[in-house]
Amino acid sequence: MRGGAIGAFVGLAIAIARPPFTPARVTGVLFCLAAAAHTLTQHPAINEALGLARPLVWAFSFMGAGLFWAFATELFGDRPRLEPVRFAPAALLLTIGTGAMLANGAAAKGLFLAHNLVGAVLMVHVLIVIWSGRRNDLVESRRRLRGPILAAAALYAVSVIAVQTSEILWRPADALSPLAAAILFILGLAGIGALLQADLDLFAPAAEPRPMPPPQEAAPARSGEDEKVAHQLERLMHEERVYREEALTITALALKLSVPEYKLRRLINQQLGHRNFSAFLNQWRLVDAKQSLSDPGQRDVPISTIGLDAGFQSLGPFNRAFKAETGLTPSEFRANALDQLAVPTETPP
Repeated sequence: MRGGAIGAFVGLAIAIARPPFTPARVTGVLFCLAAAAHTLTQHPAINEALGLARPLVWAFSFMGAGLFWAFATELFGDRPRLEPVRFAPAALLLTIGTGAMLANGAAAKGLFLAHNLVGAVLMVHVLIVIWSGRRNDLVESRRRLRGPILAAAALYAVSVIAVQTSEILWRPADALSPLAAAILFILGLAGIGALLQADLDLFAPAAEPRPMPPPQEAAPARSGEDEKVAHQLERLMHEERVYREEALTITALALKLSVPEYKLRRLINQQLGHRNFSAFLNQWRLVDAKQSLSDPGQRDVPISTIGLDAGFQSLGPFNRAFKAETGLTPSEFRANALDQLAVPTETPP
């Protein structure tokens, strides 16, 4: 069963490792290798047979929880670029784990406990990320995947951390080794079935989403009911500015349009290129905010007021979204925009 699990994880890593090398693909490959390494290190006989490869295998095993965290946050985060900070938790776990292997006695026990604690915190955060983003996810295959990932991650992470902690504080739990092997084998096969089945949707590169074009502009060809829904959505956004409503959900927007929620998800995802409903709304809110910041008549309106009026719930998310979109803070954008509009006045003789 361990051999099957290792084969499944390595095979999944090979299958995922193909262009375009998106952040989710890169972190997914590394996590699969870490899962295979973890499986190898859990059996004493296999561990002894690793030879010169043992340090590398243990390094990947130590980083397992950190690489799973990086994979989950990239898979559900839709970031266009992989930032080095994603590997900070894995590096921390590697440092603690290496220190525990080199230490002795109480020091080693304390470091292994710290390693388990950090891993547990990361798993809790992963579960929060998976659960909290479920409603705004517009990629249908990824929405279906959240449940299995949530259940499997919770079950296995909690079980492993509990067993390892009991081994540190009490005694080895060798009797549970066959059960652990079976669970890893099942998880490996489940990963192949779940991730590869929806490979293109899950690992698609983050596109440059955009708001719908104004009604007078040409829109992509649509047919039947999709055309009707798209027209209604254009009106709600351009004329009624429903994106300004506080805490607007896709369920509420579907009710306004009198269409099933899944049809609205499909339209926004497939026709407009958005993978997340919040990102769809933020595109409209940012256009609204940029227009207000460029308006000389609103130069004295506080930036926080402009952000809140556009639909953002607080100043922090507004500043972060604005900086990610424009590369400038709202203050810098306003200053540049107003400077460009300023007309030099002639000095009277």
